[in-house]
Amino acid sequence: MRNLRRLLIVLVLLFGVFVAVDRVAVRFAEDQAASKIQSARGLAQKPSVTIEGFPFLTQLIGSKLDEIKVHANDVKDPQSKVELASLDADLTGVKISSDYSSAVADHATGTVLITYESLNAALPGGTTVAYGGQPGKVKVGTSIEGQSIHGTADISVVGGNNIGLNHLDTGNPLLDLGATIFAPSVPVAGLPSGLKLDSIQAEADGVSVTASGTQVSLNG
Repeated sequence: MRNLRRLLIVLVLLFGVFVAVDRVAVRFAEDQAASKIQSARGLAQKPSVTIEGFPFLTQLIGSKLDEIKVHANDVKDPQSKVELASLDADLTGVKISSDYSSAVADHATGTVLITYESLNAALPGGTTVAYGGQPGKVKVGTSIEGQSIHGTADISVVGGNNIGLNHLDTGNPLLDLGATIFAPSVPVAGLPSGLKLDSIQAEADGVSVTASGTQVSLNG
């Protein structure tokens, strides 16, 4: 009985050591992954990276992580006028390289927040949008053939990774008839490669966009 007790104590101590080493290793990996993402995407701030699942070391040996959660602020692509105020991504089945320079997920979902200020900077022709009090609609100010027009419009995802406005409603049937051609759109860049926009909702502080995809690259 005494020998069994000693054995149990040794096993508990060894498990405790393993857990401690595992947690140190995962924190190091999270920091390295965050640094690689920041460098690859030119972010001003290091993103937050959380590696889920236990134990981490067995996942690392297999070079595939169960789940990674990433949060980044102020994501800007040099080729786009639209800045992402925040980006949250949840990636599963993530294949990683030994130096964390490559991370590709079997599947990923994400949520992006874009402020109205950022969206207005990218919209053509001086068109501006603001919160309209409804999930799928925004207040619009624009100019058509030199005439200033105000109303509401539907906001939606178009063509994969674009945000579009359409169905302008000014409350004036004659103006609405002349505004049938109103359908501006802006591309959204800066998302992890492989993520495509799914849906959009207008909120008080900006538009919230959901995205999903397969074979999504964090670094590419």
